[in-house]
Amino acid sequence: MIKTSEGEKLYSQKDIADRVGTSKSTVYRIIKELGLTHSTKQSQTMLYDESVLKSVKKDFENRKLVQGSVNESAKSNDELIAQLKDDLQHERENVANLTRLLDQSQQLQLSLQQQIKALKAPQEATTTSENNSKANDDETTKNTEKATTEPDKLKWWQKIFR
Repeated sequence: MIKTSEGEKLYSQKDIADRVGTSKSTVYRIIKELGLTHSTKQSQTMLYDESVLKSVKKDFENRKLVQGSVNESAKSNDELIAQLKDDLQHERENVANLTRLLDQSQQLQLSLQQQIKALKAPQEATTTSENNSKANDDETTKNTEKATTEPDKLKWWQKIFR
């Protein structure tokens, strides 16, 4: 830092870098990007006034904030990814559990269908035998009725020779 005869303080890039807390090359890049000019030049050293120091300091702090928010954003993204991975694993477990339950349900349903068929088979056999016995009973009844009604229906010559 150099004081001029008018009491104005002038700073070199190295002085600004020390006050801001960064390197000389970063200060040079910020000054160039902002389009700031030096106040005076002493041999090969460019000297800047207080307004340049404030501008560089403000820009550097903004860059720090942006850098910090990017880092925080990256951290939050990592946390979000971890949370999503946990959620995905949980959902995979749920799907596996539901698949197992569906399989059990299908096995139970098949078992019940087989039991119903087994119960219906004897019933159908009984119904069939009942139908057969009814048919036989009907036939026997018809034969009996025929036998009892035959004498009434005898032909005239059978009645003579009886």
